[in-house]
Amino acid sequence: ETVLLQDGAEGDPAMNRSPDPTVADRSGAFDATLASPDSVSQPASMRGTGRTTVLRRVEWTGEAAAFVSSSRPRFEAQGALGEGGVGEVVAALDQDIGREVAIKRLRPDMQGPSAMVRFLDEIRVVGSLEHPNIVPIHDVGVDENGALYFVMRRVQGQTLETIIEKLAAGDPLAKAHWTFERRVHVFRQLLDAVAFAHGRGIVHRDIKPSNVMVGHFGEVFLMDWGIAKPLDAAEHPLPRLDASPKPQRVTATHTGAVIGTPAYMSPEQARGEKVDFRTDTYSLSVLLYELLGLKHYLADHVSDNTTLEQLIHAVQHVPAPLVGFVSSPHQLLVPAELSWYVAKGLKKDPAERFQTVAEMIDRLDKRDEGVFPVQCPITFSKRGTRLVSRFVDRHPFLVSALLFLSVLGGIGYAI
Repeated sequence: ETVLLQDGAEGDPAMNRSPDPTVADRSGAFDATLASPDSVSQPASMRGTGRTTVLRRVEWTGEAAAFVSSSRPRFEAQGALGEGGVGEVVAALDQDIGREVAIKRLRPDMQGPSAMVRFLDEIRVVGSLEHPNIVPIHDVGVDENGALYFVMRRVQGQTLETIIEKLAAGDPLAKAHWTFERRVHVFRQLLDAVAFAHGRGIVHRDIKPSNVMVGHFGEVFLMDWGIAKPLDAAEHPLPRLDASPKPQRVTATHTGAVIGTPAYMSPEQARGEKVDFRTDTYSLSVLLYELLGLKHYLADHVSDNTTLEQLIHAVQHVPAPLVGFVSSPHQLLVPAELSWYVAKGLKKDPAERFQTVAEMIDRLDKRDEGVFPVQCPITFSKRGTRLVSRFVDRHPFLVSALLFLSVLGGIGYAI
């Protein structure tokens, strides 16, 4: 049984229905405090939503426990956290469990049927992705205005966009903490999240620094799956519903004929063509370029006045970065093997770039072992040095003996 919400969305009337009054506690007697919150006094703005606290408070009198029922709104809003292409996120306190959460709902100007379809898709997509690097959904509901929302874990930390800005500004604390290797470690965790989604046939389509959150303890989360979709699913056009359309920034998520963030799109995605997993590998490479070099790979081709059409043209024609030049005045040159890694990921022809995220992971993991392709004199010398170092690690006594004998031979020759 369903009821229609605004714009044709469907909801379960059970959310507004009182429980069976025959429900009893363990003593066998009916307890009125277990009934629906609608049966007790509550603010008018919350009536009929079913979203009030249900857990009772325990008060002790000596050794006797008393269970006190109080009806309050389940979620207490604490302020805005951000806004995306179709949704907005607010911080809230779950007054039942006592934890901070984030609540996402559609923006007031995006309440049409198409936006609702995409919002429902996002809920089901994220809900199906149980992974340490993807923020889990706790609950879904309908607010007092009949608007659908979902509740998820609130991640405390900073986005990669903020980290990059601090590094680019020469912040000394950021420079000391965010070495190249730590940045690569964050990127490696991001790859795990995308690989997991790809394994379930889902492409993200909006990977960018502002959608990656790094927690206070180093945990990494790929956020905002609002335009993610299974590869075999049909596309739903999402025109803007404003009376007067707002100008769309090239670094903001677009949801019209071109879906995604233009500054981080693959050429095929920018052209509005059908995409596959390789569009995510391209966006990941754009993100890594910016994370390592501290500027966007189109920085010299984009200004505040750049139009969407101009940027899409640049995406399709700007060559891959030159090795050794992906850098900033506030740091050393990016390691050569990482520059080549990014260059491969930014190939304009999908057939020439990384074909899967698993391939990207494999190459990064081999780099940790000192194994990477020799593509220039720098990578040749680094590869040779790593091979010698690995030989010493595997045969320490042999190397020590050879070194000892060479020293004795030198002394003997000198004598």
